[in-house]
Amino acid sequence: DNGRGIPTGIHKEEGVSAAEVMMTQLHAGGKFENTSDDHANQVSGGLHGVGVSVVNALSEWLDLNIWRDGKERYMRFAYGDATAPLEVIGDAPAKEDGTPKKGTRVTFLASTEKTPGDGGTFKNQTDYDFDKLEHRYRELAFLNSGVRLFLVDARHEEKKEVELFYEGGIAAFVKYLDRNKNALMPDPIAIAATRDDVTIDVALEWNDSYYENVLCFTNNIPQRDGGTHLAAFRAALTRTLNSYAGKTGLLKKEKVSLTGEDMREGLTAIV
Repeated sequence: DNGRGIPTGIHKEEGVSAAEVMMTQLHAGGKFENTSDDHANQVSGGLHGVGVSVVNALSEWLDLNIWRDGKERYMRFAYGDATAPLEVIGDAPAKEDGTPKKGTRVTFLASTEKTPGDGGTFKNQTDYDFDKLEHRYRELAFLNSGVRLFLVDARHEEKKEVELFYEGGIAAFVKYLDRNKNALMPDPIAIAATRDDVTIDVALEWNDSYYENVLCFTNNIPQRDGGTHLAAFRAALTRTLNSYAGKTGLLKKEKVSLTGEDMREGLTAIV
């Protein structure tokens, strides 16, 4: 990536580089650098500091390159253990504007063995599904408007490459989900607000189908089973539409009341 680069200073408590702590210890992910301008965790997607250290532990080898503070640093791991300390291997190359490159690159080979020589505990679990990865990266591209993601599969003679880039945010995500349906409005409704340091983004539209399709995410992580944010969205939608129908007299002639299920028929939304 071309972010700021994983922190490379010595961790006060551990006595090794912060990068090594992140790569080898649980719950020490890339979101603990508490600086005044650090708002990364508000839009990050992580597993509470578990993901990268587990990937490292289950890899035959992992190479870590960091470009930060004008230098390139390198470290190698084997089955989760550092083979040597983090070291400076040169100056960071210059970008087009003349400033030093920043960012992080992680290259790893997933192991078929839990420990060296165990005969292949994971030999049937190290295949990568291109379609699953593309689906997940597409979600991330929509959720992080303007971020450009590249997925390249070079395992076969014919290389497969997909570039994912969307500028419309979750409103564009809704239109993508409804690409094969007839939308009942020209553009999705997009709502964004912040309260108590929590940012809420919602995009929704109705189509001519009979089904509800609502996807929920928190910090880029999907909640396939919903949650309190989905329950609150549904309740607010029902309350708002019923209030509007009552104020405008839309239901006076129809001796019925609208239920939440009625209102969500044909609804596509991202929360």
